[in-house]
Amino acid sequence: MSQSAGYLVAAAGPFLIGWLYDHAHNWHMPVVIMMICGILMLAAGTGAGRNKYVSR
Repeated sequence: MSQSAGYLVAAAGPFLIGWLYDHAHNWHMPVVIMMICGILMLAAGTGAGRNKYVSR
């Protein structure tokens, strides 16, 4: 279920970035948003990749 939600967000991303570029007439805000998304994904991936077991 989460994989399909991830694909849905990923498919909408280019359209949303293009829409934002069309309205802002520059690449500043789309690039800032992509950088923020990258930082959030880095934080989530670092937390998810820890060498820790979930207790039963």
